[in-house]
Amino acid sequence: MTPPSQRAAAPPPERPWLIPPRDDASAASLDAHARAIGEVMAGTGRLWLGPFDPPPALPAGFEETALVVPTSGSTGTAKAVALTRQALLASHDATAAHLAADVSAGAGASTPSRSAVAGSGGHGIWLPLLPPTHIAGVQVIARAHRTAQVLGLPEAALPDPLPDLRGHFGAAAFVALAEPALEQAAAAGLPAFTSLVPTQLTRIVTGGSGADARARAVLKRFDAVLVGGAATRGDVLARARAQRIRVVTTYGSSETAGGCVYDRRSLPGVQLRVQAPDSDGAGRLAIISPTLALGYLTADGGTDTAAFSQDEPRAFSTSDLAELDPDGALTVLGRADDVINTGGRKVLPQDVERAIDRSLMLRGLVRSCVVVGVDDPEWGQRVEALVTLEAGAEPAEAPSLVRSALRTSDVPAHMVPKRVHVVEELPLLGIGKVDRAAARRLAAG
Repeated sequence: MTPPSQRAAAPPPERPWLIPPRDDASAASLDAHARAIGEVMAGTGRLWLGPFDPPPALPAGFEETALVVPTSGSTGTAKAVALTRQALLASHDATAAHLAADVSAGAGASTPSRSAVAGSGGHGIWLPLLPPTHIAGVQVIARAHRTAQVLGLPEAALPDPLPDLRGHFGAAAFVALAEPALEQAAAAGLPAFTSLVPTQLTRIVTGGSGADARARAVLKRFDAVLVGGAATRGDVLARARAQRIRVVTTYGSSETAGGCVYDRRSLPGVQLRVQAPDSDGAGRLAIISPTLALGYLTADGGTDTAAFSQDEPRAFSTSDLAELDPDGALTVLGRADDVINTGGRKVLPQDVERAIDRSLMLRGLVRSCVVVGVDDPEWGQRVEALVTLEAGAEPAEAPSLVRSALRTSDVPAHMVPKRVHVVEELPLLGIGKVDRAAARRLAAG
């Protein structure tokens, strides 16, 4: 945190702060955000989406801020992440390079759609289906503006009209939004891309109705479907790829201008390091990237750069525990501050969550889950789970079935939840991330 005495007063920014009206998921709201993002991309405006009012002047070292977005990780404490236009451009071009290279290496590169991706250098039309108030949603729109800049288009490569995102996201709604975008992409000779959170992908991939089948047929016409924001169940990814949906998993955060690791591989220019690895090779993940934020702006007008090294090259120390395979593939194990200490033993909740997701005994019963640690006078913390159920499942039987399934798996006894709570929905924050603090409160209550 920068002390008040060390804050240098900067002149008012030449580019004005753009603050769109509160997002209500309407097409008009999306348009207002898209126009503001366009000014950021053109270098004529600064966009403020932070959780508090913007400062009257930017602190020293933050003068090049072009975009401020909120982030809360899984803690629920909102922060204001300051990103430069250069970081955004680096992210867009690295994403495009990855998509183009992925197509060139793939078996389907000779098809007209695949050739369009390679011919456009990985730039194309983007269908925005995420709120434009967080980095993932902002970047979908910003990539469409970058497409226009690179390919010399008169306007951003977005569907016309823009989609109305109000109401329930289901198969019929997706088809109604996606088909016009695909038609426009084909008419322009450009590839079509979109980005989803795991919940959206899961609904389309696992639905059993005729409308769901049609949605899957439409989704597989996209040249790439980025999926991030939270971990995606392995069985969902396997089903999506078996259905020939071109899913690309992404890992990143607001501090890295969104995804910087695609399909477990770092984007061009991005370096991954595991800090102080243990005997198994796991440790905190650090990221060196041209897409890094300057740091955090604080509500009192100061800055916070503690998570960012000031040496060159700059690195961002994440809160995630990770491993790197010998060939560089990334495996994110979970957040370091989520680790549960029960009876002197450490439990990574994601290990238990993955075991629940993979259990054949629980297939058709558990729809989603989160595992948390609850304060306990005897154990320090006890392991508990919150689960949502598939339609028709019997809530009264679910807790004992979950515990029984884990006892027959390779999960050690101390990792089996002491209690399993059935809830209608998991508490979420941001776009698709589980609010673990709220989940702990629910479990404790």
